[in-house]
Amino acid sequence: MGYVRTAGMSTAARRARRRAGLVIVAVLLGLLLVFGFALAYVQGWFGLNEGGTDDAAVSTAVPAPAPSLAPEDVPVNVYNANAGNGAAGRAGEALRARSFDVLTVANDPEGATIDGVAVVRHGPEGVEEAEVLRDALPDGVELVEDGRQASSVDLVLGSAWEDLAEPGDDESGATDAESTEEG
Repeated sequence: MGYVRTAGMSTAARRARRRAGLVIVAVLLGLLLVFGFALAYVQGWFGLNEGGTDDAAVSTAVPAPAPSLAPEDVPVNVYNANAGNGAAGRAGEALRARSFDVLTVANDPEGATIDGVAVVRHGPEGVEEAEVLRDALPDGVELVEDGRQASSVDLVLGSAWEDLAEPGDDESGATDAESTEEG
């Protein structure tokens, strides 16, 4: 009988050792998990949102300030890249009618080919001027920084350019005479 008793105690000892090993492994895994979570939080891989707001949502909710420049404060050079004969002249006159300070009307001195509607070239000093001009133009006009030091901007007309509607015409660009002819 002593044999059975000895075997029973060694089994209990093995179970206790196994249990202690499992507890130590579980504690170490828990510590590793907490350390990984802390590292991910510090590195900015994720954050804890309090109140259900997201930093990106908060920053996008702030409205952009309205440009502080008026069209007459924006010096514009109008260049025709590949918009057809006379397009730069017509665009220059339309911009003058909208009170822009049109300085030069000519073919593009850089000889660029613009496939889209138009490009507004500007320098770091003329970002706001470029945005005011783009707001007065049809959709599809791109802003391109060219490194100039002046605040003047260049409107370079592309192959998809269509003449600007007269100021006061409706959004579709049709004049009153054209509207009545369609009706």
